[in-house]
Amino acid sequence: MTNKKFSSLYEVYKLSIEIAGEYKIGFKRSLLLFFISFVTLGLAFAMFFPLLKAIFSSQPDINEIIYWFSFMALFSAISIITKWFGHDFDYSGYIVEITNDLRVKLGKKLRNMPLHTLSKYKTGELNSILSANVDESILHMGVISALFMQITVVPSVVVLFTFFIDYRLALIMLVILPFAIPLYIIKRKVSIEEKKDFNDANSNLESQLIEYIQGLPVLRSVNQVGKNAKQLDLAVKKVRTIQEDGAGKSTLPLLIMGSLVEIILLVLVFLGGIWVEQGSLALITLAALLVVVSRLTEPLTLFLGVIPVFDTMDSAFNRIKTVLDIKSLKTYEPKQEAKSFDIEFENVFYSYDKDETYSLKNINFKIKQNSLTAIVGHSGCGKTTITKMLMRYDDVSKGSVKIGDVNIKHMTQKELMKDISVVFQDVYLFDDTVLNNIKMAKPKATKDEIIKACKLANCHDFIQNLPNSYETNIGDLGGNLSGGEKQRISIARAILKDAPIVILDEPTASLDTKSELAVQKAIDSLVKNRTVIVIAHRLSTITHADNILVMNEGEIIQQGKHEQIIVSSDLYKNMWEAQTRTKVWNS
Repeated sequence: MTNKKFSSLYEVYKLSIEIAGEYKIGFKRSLLLFFISFVTLGLAFAMFFPLLKAIFSSQPDINEIIYWFSFMALFSAISIITKWFGHDFDYSGYIVEITNDLRVKLGKKLRNMPLHTLSKYKTGELNSILSANVDESILHMGVISALFMQITVVPSVVVLFTFFIDYRLALIMLVILPFAIPLYIIKRKVSIEEKKDFNDANSNLESQLIEYIQGLPVLRSVNQVGKNAKQLDLAVKKVRTIQEDGAGKSTLPLLIMGSLVEIILLVLVFLGGIWVEQGSLALITLAALLVVVSRLTEPLTLFLGVIPVFDTMDSAFNRIKTVLDIKSLKTYEPKQEAKSFDIEFENVFYSYDKDETYSLKNINFKIKQNSLTAIVGHSGCGKTTITKMLMRYDDVSKGSVKIGDVNIKHMTQKELMKDISVVFQDVYLFDDTVLNNIKMAKPKATKDEIIKACKLANCHDFIQNLPNSYETNIGDLGGNLSGGEKQRISIARAILKDAPIVILDEPTASLDTKSELAVQKAIDSLVKNRTVIVIAHRLSTITHADNILVMNEGEIIQQGKHEQIIVSSDLYKNMWEAQTRTKVWNS
């Protein structure tokens, strides 16, 4: 397990105020009302001493009995009323609002954080933070806060009042503290470690489960389902091990605490009986104390059981804060918009891990507006990283990226992406209708505009043949469509967006010949009169490019037209000849 320091109760309180956000005044009011409620409840219990003494005195006085009973009733009434209004915080739906606000904040952060940072999170990990961790972070508010204050404030008031009755009895009750404090510390240490490890293991389990479900067809084909799905099996066992370990370590302090409370009660009976026999303590005083203590036995036993809820909140909210504290990419002043759409990379260096190992090294090139530039090279050479820098997935480590002489750092993310359309090799479609998947590029587009874009993308005909035409739900990840159909819908989306810059990331690399021809025809419609960057897999498709960038190990080693670089670049020449031989073999 990890060695993590647990937060003090004051730190838990400050964290709770931070979680409550704009509702913190209501939360503080709720805590104050609970405090008043349980102070008065403790005082109501304390009234047993004088009340029973008045009832069982040798000459009972009805006025005195009514007097002390009235105080007990008054304190009880105040306790009930303040507790009722204290619970107004959760009964009135404020906790629901806090939960919603947390998820909204996380949603905004996910929209604005650098996509490079976002890509480091597994899907299941983010799902765990947005769902389980948000719920866990507010779990202690309301009922749990009331329960915690009840099992700490009420006994404290009773012990304090007992000092005025008989200091010996009060000291016996305080004997539990030297034993309870170490148990509290042990319990907190075990709890915070278990919660932290459990959250990490559970988010990994969610990630593995999502991956398992999405990859089930592949797993079945290689007979890796059930116990043979090793990663998922390991994730399940990890969660079970942490839970078993945590349960084993946390049970002993709970048992000891429960036993201590019972032992204190027995000691009170034993010593109290001796003092009654000796005449130094009134029997009725001992009886009153035993009635009160017996009422407090169960809450005190629950004390260590309630504490882990705060550790659950602490661990959960720290995971949320990790996301909320991620810095968004800064838009520098003065904010600008691109007026023209030529592109320039000037002395660009970039490292994914912010160290001296650069994925891009000294990248320099210019792309004229309405021209076509291809980027070629072996896998991992930095082709896609260049396009990511243009879309500002992250900031370059050195140098600058400009669109129309405007450094993209001076453009808001919304303004930048308004100017760029992207067609990826791996198309992502949402579990929605065909119409809505295309329309998201231009929410206010008319049906006629969408149909026009689909005709240009060579996908209108097959959409018409779907069960509900444009209103057909395409399933999770577009699972009801073929690869070529999904790609053409993606191109229709890009055409509808009508951005002046188009990035094509090997859109035909994984398609069969028939689908490739249909997609290529759609691409021809998309790239007309636009500034185009294409990451090329098949060199035969980019021989007409205005400029070809040849990359190797993060550097541009040659650039120019096809006719120039096939002579000057050995790498490009070897790639061209290898693909040419492949064509001959396949013919």
